[in-house]
Order: sequence, then C-alpha cells, then structure tokens
Amino acid sequence: MTMFGNDDRTGDDGQSGFRPVAELLLALRFHTRLPIPFLRTLDPPPLAQAMRFFPVAGAVVGALIGAMLIAAALLNLPPALAAIVAVAGGMFLTGARHEDGLADMADGFGGGETREQRLDIMADSRLGTYGTSALALSLMARVVILENLLALRPLAVIVLLAGAAAFSRALMVDLLWATRPARLESTMLDHGRPGRAVTLFALFTGGAMVTAAGAIMIAPEAGMLALVAALATTAGLRALSMRLIGGQNDNVAGAAQVLSEVAMLTAFVASIG
Repeated sequence: MTMFGNDDRTGDDGQSGFRPVAELLLALRFHTRLPIPFLRTLDPPPLAQAMRFFPVAGAVVGALIGAMLIAAALLNLPPALAAIVAVAGGMFLTGARHEDGLADMADGFGGGETREQRLDIMADSRLGTYGTSALALSLMARVVILENLLALRPLAVIVLLAGAAAFSRALMVDLLWATRPARLESTMLDHGRPGRAVTLFALFTGGAMVTAAGAIMIAPEAGMLALVAALATTAGLRALSMRLIGGQNDNVAGAAQVLSEVAMLTAFVASIG
C-alpha cells in the first residue's frame, strides 16, 4: 500500500516559487483527514515542494493528539485508558498512513529472502505476522509513553508531542531526498523527490521544534537526547533498507516516521525522572 498519490509535476525546488499557505494546506491534507479549505482554488503546488511544511503539519497532528490525551485524562479516565483513546484518535486523524508503512515494511523485511521478494511483499496490502507484530509493538509503546507523559503539566504534554511529530516528519523528507528509491517505478517518483532546499528547510524546522520542546518543557539535555535518538533510528533504518532492498520506498518512509517519533518520545520519558 503506497502513501503518496500520483502527481505529474516534478516538484523540483523553486518550480512554483515559495507558496507557504498552499504548501502548508497540502501538507496538512497529506498527513491528516482534516477538511482542508481552499486547497483546490489555490492551485496546489507539487507535493515534493510542499514537503518543506511536513514538520508544521506534524506539529499540528502531535498537538491534537496531546489535546485528546489531556481531554481524556480530565474526564477522569485511568491514565492507560486515556493513552489508548489518544492513540486511537491519532490513528483516526492520520488514517494510520504511517503505521501501514511500518507494517508493510516489517512483512517485507521479515518474510522475504531476496530483494525482489521483499519488495513484492511490501507492495501487498495484506498483513502478515511480522507486520502485525511490528504494529502491535509500536502501538503498545505509544500507549505506555503517553501514559507516562501524563505526569507532566498539560502544556508540556502537547508541546512535546508536537515537537516529536514535527521532526519525525522532517526525517521522512530527508530519507526521500538522501536515499535512492528501491525501485524506479516507485510511486514517490510520480510526483518528484524533495530537493535540497526543501529538505534543509524541513530538517531545520522540525529539529528546532523538538529540541526546543525538550529543553523548555523537561530539561536542557532532553531535546538534544531526543534529536540524537531520532537521527540514530533513521540512520539505522536507512542502512537496513539499503542492505535489504537497495534503497527506500513509501513504506520505509512511513516506518521512519513511526519509529523515530517513538524514539524521541522514549527519550522524553527517560528524561522526566
């Protein structure tokens, strides 16, 4: 199952100029199920160009999940149940787009014996044992993390979730730019790869958000620890993907978002005590 829709425009840097409003609206449409007004009348830019605003869209997603977590806690739900409500709400908000990529990647990497077998399995929308296990573990990890974050004040919870969601989506852009596609017929190539300027903008924006969130809401070193955890996770996934399928694809990008976000939130929780 692919994450990216078809677009016959290349998305090279500067092709349509810097259009922050249109690019942000397109990024929000990609990452959420929110009704996005005026998008068609604004003549949307190529998705590859709008990727510079993926971190901002991610911050919106993270903040909304944080708000759901706080709202559930204020209803006097047990912390674990409040966390489950927030995780479920987040999956509905995003359409579980990136979780689907994680599951497909786990099935392919775990069940295939050759590069082509792995890619074929990843293209199959059916869920296997490896994918089910990866999805279940990631969801359990999120629930435990959110439950522990409730020890902080509400504003801190929202800001930390927004920062982690922002940088995890910036790392998706970096992966798509810096790593060659595993297959030339990748759906991603239908709309172009993000350029250098788009990628650097996304990395700077997302990195600043998560570093500031950790430093302000927990401790000065918390933001840096989360940043390092996310970079290490993405680097490891990139290396594994190069070895097993010779590059990246849509599923690997989705997995990078999920795993790097979990790594950052784990770093935050570890810094609380």
